Amino acid sequence: MCKIPYGISNFASIVREGYYFVDRTEYIARLESLGEKYIFFLRPRRFGKTLWASILQHYYGLEFKKHYKELFGEYYIGRRPSPKANNYLVLRLEYSRIDTSSQESTYRGFLKNTLTGVESFLNTYRELFSESAVEEILRQEAPEDVLKELFTATGKLDKQIYFLVDEYDHFANELISFRLPDFQSFVSRNGFVRKFYETVKTATGEGVVDRVFITGVSPLTLDSLTSGFNIGSNLSLDADFQEMMGFREEEVARLMKAVGVEENQLPEVMENIGRWYNGYRFSTAPQQERLYNPEMALYFAKHYQRHKRAPEHLLDTNVSSDYGKIKNLFQVGGKEAERINILEQLLAGEPVAAEMTRQFSFERPFLQDDLVSLLYYMGLLTITGTELGIPQFGIPNEVIRRLYYQYFQALLQEWSESTPQPVDIRNAVLALAKDNKPEPLLGLVSKTLKEISNRDWVRFDEKYIKLILVSYLYVTQLFYIKSEYESGQKFVGLLLLRRPPFPTPHQFAFELKYLKKEDAPRLPDKIQEGRNQLSAYLRKEELKEKEELKAWLIVFSGPDLAHLEEVDRSGLL
Repeated sequence: MCKIPYGISNFASIVREGYYFVDRTEYIARLESLGEKYIFFLRPRRFGKTLWASILQHYYGLEFKKHYKELFGEYYIGRRPSPKANNYLVLRLEYSRIDTSSQESTYRGFLKNTLTGVESFLNTYRELFSESAVEEILRQEAPEDVLKELFTATGKLDKQIYFLVDEYDHFANELISFRLPDFQSFVSRNGFVRKFYETVKTATGEGVVDRVFITGVSPLTLDSLTSGFNIGSNLSLDADFQEMMGFREEEVARLMKAVGVEENQLPEVMENIGRWYNGYRFSTAPQQERLYNPEMALYFAKHYQRHKRAPEHLLDTNVSSDYGKIKNLFQVGGKEAERINILEQLLAGEPVAAEMTRQFSFERPFLQDDLVSLLYYMGLLTITGTELGIPQFGIPNEVIRRLYYQYFQALLQEWSESTPQPVDIRNAVLALAKDNKPEPLLGLVSKTLKEISNRDWVRFDEKYIKLILVSYLYVTQLFYIKSEYESGQKFVGLLLLRRPPFPTPHQFAFELKYLKKEDAPRLPDKIQEGRNQLSAYLRKEELKEKEELKAWLIVFSGPDLAHLEEVDRSGLL
């Protein structure tokens, strides 16, 4: 049985215990040949950053020299070793799991993580350091002092350090949305984070630290450190390193075969998994292949191997926690109406144009470009293309789209005094799926529209009603929800298609129309217009083959459901 390394980020364990591994070791040689010694590399959560740090640790650490063939022999770098293999003392630090509830707890957490990494380093290379030197290093009470003592002791040896930092910004990203002054204090000229990286910079100048590789999610902390550590090169947007982390299409297909997907089932499985986990681009260079989130693909593979079907919950519980990040990021800056405008645009499937912010500064206003860029770095948006040199951003896949709809639904609850309970929404969706009864669900939409109609920035139209409807449909995972926009014919279509492994009795095609209250006399014309559009919609080849497809015309007048009609598609096939 193929062993899936879901959640496993120790390279030696993966190799020695025979776990499935997608070889990216060629990038070790590429990085080493660059001439850039101090590198930052940012990627969203669960994109393999911790595993990559482990790979570098095992490749460059002196202590793994005798295990080189065992660990790397089967992979690219094992057949073509670079000059620096197993040439360093590797100091690896990480800064997750820090309690950021107060300034004191954040500082203590940063110090504790620093001491933990340094103590591991000293245990690994214990024969090189005297007992008195170890005691002196570990008794320091400031993170920068711990490093100063360590670098001083290492400077007396004929050895150099490869400095690895994983999740360098984890604690800081949590502070930005709700305690920005604390973040600014920590990275200011006298802040402990700034002093920490100034100590590393000094050690590179002295030759004690020869190479640096720092990973994280966002450049916020990096940009705040430019005067403290201004020698690093950020390769995150470099097209040559776009694929250093993440899975390509053919790699996911091989993974699916390895866990038992039959050749005749592969196209359907790949279509399903691609909708949910594919779509990431980290460069504006043309013709860049979109990448799958590797952790999500492994989650799917592990479940499929055990149960021979897709998981019921394609939204991994580890991913669900990112919903809070969307909420926090939208609160960093901007007026409510501006934030809602961006959210609506994204959920409507329309590209959002923004200049990529490469250096953030909280000494100036936090603009729309900054918000879009930050969502991109966090993996909540991706590059969909460029227009006249300006990057275009969109939602990468269904997993992330679902998170945005969760946020939108939370906003609906915030805006109205009495919103539908999840159990009521689920029952309404089940009535639709099982009995072809859309009335309960549309009744909830109408009630919500009435609740939020007093918001002066609400612009009622087909698109807005559809956003509310889809946000309720996403409470369950019964359907694959697909929007159709054809501006020439003004379609605002909505497809609800069966999603494995749920054998829903029906699939649906909706056509939504909207009239202002004062335009109610035009209702017959709007109904006929909707019938014509839905009939044209149903003639599409894509829909002709859909079994048990029910077609509904829905017309709202203001917040009220003015017309609901099932359209017979038998004469259209």
